[in-house]
Amino acid sequence: MTVETTEKKATQGSGVGNPLRILMDHEIRADPYPLLGKLREAGPTAVEDGSVVLFGEYDHCSRILRHRDLGSDTFAAPLIKDFVADNEDRAASSIFFMDPPGHGRQRKLVSKSFTPRIVKSFRPQITRIVDGLFEEFRGKGELDVVPDLAYPVSIGIIGDLFGIPDDERDMLKGWSDDLALSTELPSLGAALGVLNVFTRDEISRFGSVAMASHAYFADLIHRRRKNPGQDLVSSLLATESDGERLTRYEVTSVLATLFVAAHESTTNLISSGILALLRNQDQLTALRENPDVITNAVDETLRYDPPVHLAVRMARAETTIGGYDLKPGNIVVVLMAAGNRDPRAYADPDVFDVNRKITNVSLAFGAGAHFCIGSGLAKLEAEIAISAFAERLKNPEADESSLRYRRHTVVRGLDHLKVSFLP
Repeated sequence: MTVETTEKKATQGSGVGNPLRILMDHEIRADPYPLLGKLREAGPTAVEDGSVVLFGEYDHCSRILRHRDLGSDTFAAPLIKDFVADNEDRAASSIFFMDPPGHGRQRKLVSKSFTPRIVKSFRPQITRIVDGLFEEFRGKGELDVVPDLAYPVSIGIIGDLFGIPDDERDMLKGWSDDLALSTELPSLGAALGVLNVFTRDEISRFGSVAMASHAYFADLIHRRRKNPGQDLVSSLLATESDGERLTRYEVTSVLATLFVAAHESTTNLISSGILALLRNQDQLTALRENPDVITNAVDETLRYDPPVHLAVRMARAETTIGGYDLKPGNIVVVLMAAGNRDPRAYADPDVFDVNRKITNVSLAFGAGAHFCIGSGLAKLEAEIAISAFAERLKNPEADESSLRYRRHTVVRGLDHLKVSFLP
């Protein structure tokens, strides 16, 4: 299906003419970059009645993500606010959608558990998990990158980070996709001006999963209060700054948020990096010949095919970005994946190059106050997993017919990527 055909299809029903509807199409999701390029080059674009504005240029995206008058609280958008009125306290406590001063307070306390020293300490655990997985692959001749490698690495580390018992981790995987999708509801709902981006059954399931996950993390907190350990939960309960600590409910919400962010982003980063290498065998060879470029290769993956494709902000005051005058209440869609391929910021942006000299930091993990707290850990996991893939598998080839992308729009990632190799 062509972009033009999909554009026509997207004009049917609610959200008429809004390009975000097109990005949700399953066929466009496999390669959204041509469409994202068109949106970027069109400049700031108002949708429908002007209440929603899309930005795709690197400089514009970077400014918006750092702008103090462009807030993350999309729950305050009229449609979303009315929809979640009964859950206002729960919604407001999610660090994803918090603005200052609440966001700064929570972030300051949580970031104490993600210092470079703490992140570096996870290298042996990540290496142990990856080594064990590649022992299982030996002699098989094939694997599915997402369920066989990327997922076990990310869930293994988040499980270790939280101190979650091994026999409870599969239960969390069952919740993961729904929790990740549910975080897209306020962003997509505000940006599209409609809530039918998901079915009633899905929205009902989101609520059930949210309650179950919060109950689980509340119980985990209770266990850690009785028997503190060296895990993140114990750390969050003990962390104090200027005489303040996170409340029990804040810790519960932080755990649910970090679980989704850490697990989904890392899984997507590992699988996207491996797919890029398989489609660019010269770059796979370059990485094999010089393993020291792995950090750069992961940074290039974050630029070329990031795990998070867009963010949504709401103007809290009159602001001008890229010559466009925003009014209070305007919804601002930041197309980070488009900005990451802006030729004004990167030479040959559609080329995947593990030796690229990156002078502009990619927008993959956001910027400003909401820059991803766990970015360092996600990158370390990706470096170790992708390095092992490049070094240990002989003549790997992607089965392009096996590629399946999940229905997520904000956090885009593969569900399946089968690879054959010589045993």
